[in-house]
Amino acid sequence: MLSNSFSLYKNPSGVFLRLLVLDRLHALLTDNIDNNKNYIFHNTLHLKEILSKMERMNLENLSDLEIFEAVCKEGSFAKAAKKTRNSVPSVSKRISRLEKSLKVILFNRTTRSMKLTEAGQNFLIRCERILSEIKEAEKEASKEKEMKGKIRMTAPLPFAYRILPECISEFSNLYPEIGVELIFANEKSNLISEQLDLAFRIMKPNGGSKCLTVLENPVIAVANPNYLDRVGVPTRLDDLSKHKIMYVEEHSRIEVPKTKKRLQDLSGERQIKSNHATFLCEYAANGGGGILFRSYWDVEPYLRSGKLKRVLPNVILDSGTMGCILFPSENVPKRVRKFSQFLEEKIGLHSLEIK
Repeated sequence: MLSNSFSLYKNPSGVFLRLLVLDRLHALLTDNIDNNKNYIFHNTLHLKEILSKMERMNLENLSDLEIFEAVCKEGSFAKAAKKTRNSVPSVSKRISRLEKSLKVILFNRTTRSMKLTEAGQNFLIRCERILSEIKEAEKEASKEKEMKGKIRMTAPLPFAYRILPECISEFSNLYPEIGVELIFANEKSNLISEQLDLAFRIMKPNGGSKCLTVLENPVIAVANPNYLDRVGVPTRLDDLSKHKIMYVEEHSRIEVPKTKKRLQDLSGERQIKSNHATFLCEYAANGGGGILFRSYWDVEPYLRSGKLKRVLPNVILDSGTMGCILFPSENVPKRVRKFSQFLEEKIGLHSLEIK
């Protein structure tokens, strides 16, 4: 029952409920005063005065609305008292207090009967809407404390394709009441404006982000074995001048160890560059000529199958780490915290052994 569950109203998370009630009562009062000042309220009422009263609304006032609704539905104070687990005098006192606060008669009462006034009928319609929305608000708020709801996240396509399916599948089996919405995006996202719970991004470590290091992201050189048989295996960085090199755009400015060059400077114009990593992997694996520089976790399946072969084993480029950025708030939902913990246990590798 609402009277037993309004604790949310008194907590910080209950601010939403308070605003909801004030908004709905504001609509109730505004609509009816604008349409006909005497239609609901038999006395002259001033909107500012009423809203001032509503702003001072507390837990008892809210439960008075529930009592009022119960009396209307049950048809008597006695039945309403039984339904709401109150005494009959308490119910009568609550209704009188509500009428006094609103300065309007809600019921015409005699010793044998009780009937809603015209004002009471219209107030009931709006009151039911308010209580219904508060119940829904409480239900939504309670999801934050339970392993229910939805996790909305974004990730680069290659990482999402290679790493996340198994993780999300296992997590969903453990917590079937939690839904997942995954958005593929390579660009940076604003967690707040896009209503994201978390985002996976390649980043350099820093102390300013609330970020879990999910996976290190070393970039290595690989090529198709048939291509290497035809043109030879490069053994030094200088040998790359004889080859086309392939890389994704975001890796173009990565510094090459022991040189003053960036990746884009290694072979002049003889390059194949794309914003789609999967295309480059498939191109190289299916006989495309050139040396591909790509994240180890992305080419590892091709290395395992023999479709690609590693070259220049001493050359490892540092492109940062794959991080999981959490919503910047201390009140991270339990389901999101649980998912991030699951990821840390599943794939949270702070060092990646390259085979």
